[in-house]
Amino acid sequence: MRWIGYALVVLGGLILIAAIVGMTRPRGHEAVTRAEYAKPPGEVWQVISDFNHWTEWNPEIQGVEPLPDRNGHRAVNVKSSWGTAPTEFSVWEAPTRLRSDMNAGSFTGSWTYELTPTASGGTLLTVTERGEVGNPLYRTMMIFHDNYETMISFHHALAKRLGVPVEPVRVE
Repeated sequence: MRWIGYALVVLGGLILIAAIVGMTRPRGHEAVTRAEYAKPPGEVWQVISDFNHWTEWNPEIQGVEPLPDRNGHRAVNVKSSWGTAPTEFSVWEAPTRLRSDMNAGSFTGSWTYELTPTASGGTLLTVTERGEVGNPLYRTMMIFHDNYETMISFHHALAKRLGVPVEPVRVE
């Protein structure tokens, strides 16, 4: 029976250490990716702004349900493997800029999509994630998380939907 007590003390100590480590880590982060698509901005915009069809091409998204407008902006509830996140489109400047602000409880943040025409008639798409993790234990786990992975996956899925190859890059 004593070993159960020792195990609980050790477990409590590990949780305390993880919380302390998390408190020393920054709450916020920013990650930026960029890719050039051989499609004009209007075509790229059409796909990324059509949230009713995200589940057809973006493997991260399992469902999208419309919500009533928030602060005069379109809103949806996004379901994914990481949970559910009410999302508000706070910037909607077709076909150049879109910003989605989400609140998934322990994670809040935004993705900003900036579409710039290229000289060749294509689109340079820059995606910026600004996020904040409030829970210190989750911030500890973020040590093992690649902030760019989901964004790179997004670029590849979008390129597949558009039928063009891309080479997304991390902007450090």
